[in-house]
Amino acid sequence: MNITVTIGLTPELKQFLTGLTNLLNFQTGVPDTFQTATPAPVQQEAAQTPVQSTPVQQMPTQAPPDLQAVPTQAPVPTQDQSVQQQQATLNQHPVTTQVPTSAPEYSFEQLAKAAAQLMDAGKQNDLLQLLSSFGAPALMQLPKEQYGAFATKLRELGAQL
Repeated sequence: MNITVTIGLTPELKQFLTGLTNLLNFQTGVPDTFQTATPAPVQQEAAQTPVQSTPVQQMPTQAPPDLQAVPTQAPVPTQDQSVQQQQATLNQHPVTTQVPTSAPEYSFEQLAKAAAQLMDAGKQNDLLQLLSSFGAPALMQLPKEQYGAFATKLRELGAQL
């Protein structure tokens, strides 16, 4: 996949790139080879009055102190290398998921705690109706084989299990 980015060259960007190039060349000892395309000269009509030219002061080629200690970055791996690394990692550590094969088992204490939450929330009547729908006048008389279904109904009423 190719991505093309076009950037207009402003005077500020040109100055920054020139300074960056000078810094890199200074650090590596490579002669200055950065050149920018300059527009073709524009022909102007001769002016009536002569124009006085003033000398232009050139900037020193040494980079400013704040740019001299630019940290270098490690090379960024290409997409192919990243994909290969991910595949190698997956081959070394296969992903396994465990799916529960049975319903969770609840203890009397867990059901009692959830029932207490409903009582604290003012749902005593709902709790009593739920117990009677299971044929138990009290939680201690609820058969253990109905604990799972009872826990589900407790959650429907708002209990946290």
